[in-house]
Amino acid sequence: MAMLWLVIQREFVSNVLTSRFMIGFIVCLLSTAVAVFVQVDDYEKRLAGYNTAVREAEMEAREWDLYSKIKPKAHRKPNPLSIFNVGTENFGANTVTVELGKPVFELSFPIWSAPTQKRGSDNPFLAMFLTVDVVFIFKIVLSALAILFAYNTISGEREDGTLKLVLSNAIPRDTIVFGKYLGGMLSLFPIVLMSLIVALIIALSSPVTAFDGNDIAHIVLIFAVSLLYVSTWYLLGLLLSVWTKTAATTLILSMFIWVILTSVHANAVAFAVEKFPPYKSNPESGALQPAFEVWDQFKKERDAYINQRGYDNLQKSITWEPEMGEDGKPTRTRTGMGTFSESGGYYLIEGYNINNVRKANTTIFQEILGYQEQLRVEYADKAEEILNKPAEERERNAKFADMISRISFADTYDFAVGTIAGTDRRSYNDFILNSRAYKREIVEYFKDKEAFSSRAWFSNDKGAAELTDLPAFQHQRLSVSESLSRAAIDIFIVLAWNIVLFMAAYVSFLRYDMS
Repeated sequence: MAMLWLVIQREFVSNVLTSRFMIGFIVCLLSTAVAVFVQVDDYEKRLAGYNTAVREAEMEAREWDLYSKIKPKAHRKPNPLSIFNVGTENFGANTVTVELGKPVFELSFPIWSAPTQKRGSDNPFLAMFLTVDVVFIFKIVLSALAILFAYNTISGEREDGTLKLVLSNAIPRDTIVFGKYLGGMLSLFPIVLMSLIVALIIALSSPVTAFDGNDIAHIVLIFAVSLLYVSTWYLLGLLLSVWTKTAATTLILSMFIWVILTSVHANAVAFAVEKFPPYKSNPESGALQPAFEVWDQFKKERDAYINQRGYDNLQKSITWEPEMGEDGKPTRTRTGMGTFSESGGYYLIEGYNINNVRKANTTIFQEILGYQEQLRVEYADKAEEILNKPAEERERNAKFADMISRISFADTYDFAVGTIAGTDRRSYNDFILNSRAYKREIVEYFKDKEAFSSRAWFSNDKGAAELTDLPAFQHQRLSVSESLSRAAIDIFIVLAWNIVLFMAAYVSFLRYDMS
């Protein structure tokens, strides 16, 4: 144990007293500070936008007096952990508007009056700049620093003759390998720790940033995984230092692998999967026509019911009309309860207007709408399945790209931290899924209230709709155990790389030839 401590102490001192330690320490602190300043400012803007959107939605809700006017919204609350890993926070929808006659779906091209909306700027250059966060600094800067600490661990001492001197003192080779690894990690630990502390101090200096116990636990977990990631790069440098004869060769080979794994690999995989997707998908516009046919079927079934009940002569009392366009004029439609404009870009829902409610036999309308609106919900769900297929196909290809990307432990680290922070693609998909679940909750609320057949569905002349108990969208955050469970595979992969690289370095050094 005394010999091991001597090796650790010697390795630690030799790293700390070098200029590369001070330069690396300063670069990490400054780059982390700048990244956090940018992300805190972005988080404040996103949070302000979120609060504004919530207030506007609450003001809209106060104006609802009919059940048919209810259009609640599901808002995606900014994640405070995005200050450390921005992930998907600046991409995708921030708000989903729940309407019974509209499926919850996402297409890559804009659809007028689509249920999913995005707040904020769509400037691609700004989005690229905002991807630089604490985890990005750890992924790039700390990995390079770990290599600079490890590249001359064995080959450098072989060149200057100190390795032969150390081995002449009868120190076991396994002690040397283990001691050099622990000494190197001990010298990297304060850099990682201080960078994280600086990030926390700057983040907490913002008046709108507040981390609860769950957030702190997630940050500690991110720190632990980051140390494991840095350890992987140090062990890679140590292994290459054993395999090569000169420190210069070790450095060149290490930096080549570093560039490939941190920058080239993920981009190459994404490009390859985009150009040659393993799961072939039809053009997104191809989903529009089948969805239109679903609405056509709805209208036929609705009209058949009206004719069967003998209510086919209602033109003087109720007028079916298209939804109004953004310019306040009816958009040109084909026949059908719902359709798309001839240009293929607008999503429409046929509406209705009841003329002279006080003189009309409203029990007929209550019966028709009670049947129609529940039927509309069912057909909206059918259309939702069709319109979500393009997103499902994109997700399958994205998951395949992720699987290939995990060959690089740099990308695996990125996936693990994004999952822990709750800023990964799956967390965003959860928001869309929760929005659909919220829509089903609203539907059940209507059914319990018998709102579809209520007079308050279409008229407030005998009392407005009772909405005091309308369900609100509940923002959901994962606990530490749930996040750890989701990230377990990626953490295991990084851990497995550590074990493999350490064993390879250990066995290689035991067979190391000094001649």
